[in-house]
Amino acid sequence: MGGVAIQLTGVTAGYAGADRPAIFGVTLSLGEGELGVLVGPNGAGKTTVLEVILGLLPYQAGSVRVLGEEVREAGSRLRRRLAYLPQDLFFPPDTPYLARDVVMMGRFGMYRPWRRLPKGERELADSALRALGLEGRGGWPIGHLSGGQQRKVLLARAFAKGAKVLLLDEPFSSLDPRSREDLAQAILKLRHQGMTVLAVLHEDVLLSQADRAFLMRDGRLEELGEVPCRIHDLWGEALPCGA
Repeated sequence: MGGVAIQLTGVTAGYAGADRPAIFGVTLSLGEGELGVLVGPNGAGKTTVLEVILGLLPYQAGSVRVLGEEVREAGSRLRRRLAYLPQDLFFPPDTPYLARDVVMMGRFGMYRPWRRLPKGERELADSALRALGLEGRGGWPIGHLSGGQQRKVLLARAFAKGAKVLLLDEPFSSLDPRSREDLAQAILKLRHQGMTVLAVLHEDVLLSQADRAFLMRDGRLEELGEVPCRIHDLWGEALPCGA
């Protein structure tokens, strides 16, 4: 492990027009190359934490540092080093992009606007797809792939982009058990290659592989001393192993 990849200290943040902040005094630390899981009931503020880390939601108090930079100061420069897989993102069958095109989109920020991507970018995209177990799928329309394969394409985009931090918001929702396990292995592969991963979870997938677990309730976060074995579906509570 290296240094600290994600560091939130006493962060309070909320949405415009809301009566109260969505998160209060959140403190969270995740080291380089670690896998952290964020669990809790719906509406607890888990997605808000991801949005703050991405710099998409301003924070009224505290500090947010990612890869050594303060988020509010780094702006888009820092986001080039981050990858985000939002909740319930699927491409309909008529989406006019090939899987390879979607992977190559992760490279656009490295070139000037309207500049044609070098020829080597296609090979890089295909290499990223192979690394995620999607060899031969680069020429497929993204909307013709299964839900699990579509999400693996987005992971391949993060890989090709060279992202150092991967944020996942319920990556396993709406997937069957086999697809969940397949996607989990793809995520672990990126983590084993040094990517820091913070995942919002409602399923038990990935729990046994996590380095740290954080529980959110009513906008407040606590780090669990022990990574749970299961997540209670109804309350979003972390349960101790053997429960």
